[in-house]
Amino acid sequence: MKATEVRILKALDPGESYVDPAFLLVETHFDDAGEPVTTIEHVSSRLTGTRTRWKIVTLGQSVPLSHEAALEWAVSFAASRSIPVVYEREDAIGGGYAATLSAGAQPTVSSAPK
Repeated sequence: MKATEVRILKALDPGESYVDPAFLLVETHFDDAGEPVTTIEHVSSRLTGTRTRWKIVTLGQSVPLSHEAALEWAVSFAASRSIPVVYEREDAIGGGYAATLSAGAQPTVSSAPK
């Protein structure tokens, strides 16, 4: 498969269901210092009897990589493995879906060593 044949689509919102049997998911957010970090996952499904089983393989987690560079790598990887779709999401600074504060909640600071 050629890289030009790989479709790049916006990632679905939480709660929505993907229907593609195999795809890559590229998600970029900004760390506390304002630098981009990216997670890339390979998601695939297979039918076992009458049930669909999903397999998620994390190819890179919190990698210090711009969204554009991550997409370029993901498209190349997808093409080399005949994966037709790359879903992508780039969150704004302070955005994201995981571990967001509830309205009115105050952030806490950890004193744990880093």
